[in-house]
Amino acid sequence: MINYDELAAGLEDAWLLAGLHDHLLAESVLPDTLERVYRVELFPEHPEPLIEGISPPWVELSFTWTPAHQLHSEGRELSPGILELAWTYTVDVRGQADRSDIELTRAFNASVRAALRRAAPDMPTPVEYIAVEVRRGYRSNAETLVLAYVQLVGTNVTDLGDLWSDRSPEALREALRDELIIVAALLHSLGETFAPAGLGRYRPVDTA
Repeated sequence: MINYDELAAGLEDAWLLAGLHDHLLAESVLPDTLERVYRVELFPEHPEPLIEGISPPWVELSFTWTPAHQLHSEGRELSPGILELAWTYTVDVRGQADRSDIELTRAFNASVRAALRRAAPDMPTPVEYIAVEVRRGYRSNAETLVLAYVQLVGTNVTDLGDLWSDRSPEALREALRDELIIVAALLHSLGETFAPAGLGRYRPVDTA
């Protein structure tokens, strides 16, 4: 059975084990719906301080804990509904702004496939494990527009629904550890591809 505190604690243990650290962690309650929102930004090891143009890829992790989740975790006989971890990966590629969106997207997907082969070799690789888009932002400079940033932004979700009925207290922590090992491998692979100067010493995790 999942509860909020065990999920939050299990996530922190998992990202530390995977060699990631948080830059921002926020937990809030939406007063209109009584939903609890958990959000954290995770980074791989990197040189300090972070400077513009030399940032490693990073990921925002979030989930929403609803009143139905809370009641179900307390033993009430009702459907908890969907419980998902949402992942949003951000890669700063302004130094490669001359590359086309197609080239950047292909490089991103190739990097993701390489990470999955390394971290989860037995997992069938889907055609699109992370949905990715290229975002180009501009600012006005006199009468012209100047490129301000270029980012690759990728999203996917992890469905935790199968863990509601598992009574083993270790089942959730094991699932989170496995997921964060893959996340760390993805960030490192994306860093190798797009921002090697932004990566610090990588600490691989034994997945055996």
